[in-house]
This record gives sequence, C-alpha cells and structure tokens, in this order.
Amino acid sequence: MTTSKTTWVLPLIDLRRCTGCGLCEQLCPTHAVEVHEQRAAIVRPADCSFCEVCESYCPEGAIGRPFTIVFAPAAATGDARHDASS
Repeated sequence: MTTSKTTWVLPLIDLRRCTGCGLCEQLCPTHAVEVHEQRAAIVRPADCSFCEVCESYCPEGAIGRPFTIVFAPAAATGDARHDASS
C-alpha cells in the first residue's frame, strides 16, 4: 500500500521582523494569514494561493516566498493549443 505525503511550500514569516501590524491578515485574499499574539502566521495552509500579496505589502519585509513558480513550455506539456507551429 502506497501513501502520499503532501509537503506545503508556504511563505516564510520572519518573526524577528514581524511587528504584528495585521496588514497581511487584512489583505490576504484567501484568509490564510492571521495575527496571533502580535505575530503573523499561516493558519490555513491549504487555503494559501501562493500569491504575492502578503510578501509585497508587508512594511517590515517579514514575509517571503522562497520559491518560484515556473510554467513549462507548451511543447514540454504536450499542449497543442499553445504550440506556435499550429
């Protein structure tokens, strides 16, 4: 029997820099971020859409997304809709 383990790659919050201002909580479009005890936390990881909002608007630069989403070229995916030779 095979089991799969899901690993979430979430934005990282530097608690040394976070002031608990709550801007990330206010702006998060999926409500994945909340502030508890004056510190931001990703409380609903499954709801995080990996957008740039929390990282972009954090006035202290305490939130970072240590990953890059790269889309494969159409030829690699076999998607003929985006093939320039069609």
